[in-house]
Amino acid sequence: MLTSRAVVRTVEAGNSAMCAHCGAQVKFVARAQLRQVIANVYEAGEWKRVEHFHADCYTEAGEPYGPAAERS
Repeated sequence: MLTSRAVVRTVEAGNSAMCAHCGAQVKFVARAQLRQVIANVYEAGEWKRVEHFHADCYTEAGEPYGPAAERS
């Protein structure tokens, strides 16, 4: 059975995702290497959606999809 999982990635230029925790845009900033958490969400073993979080918001939300794996 597939389960929800999260990964940490850099915020890419042109990103238009909204943070699932705070509702603000997860924005690229040229002189900062900001991080985001992207989660694949499964319900009853079936993929439902992708959620984006600011890295700090994911921690603040209590890591709802478990510890995020580190990736570049």
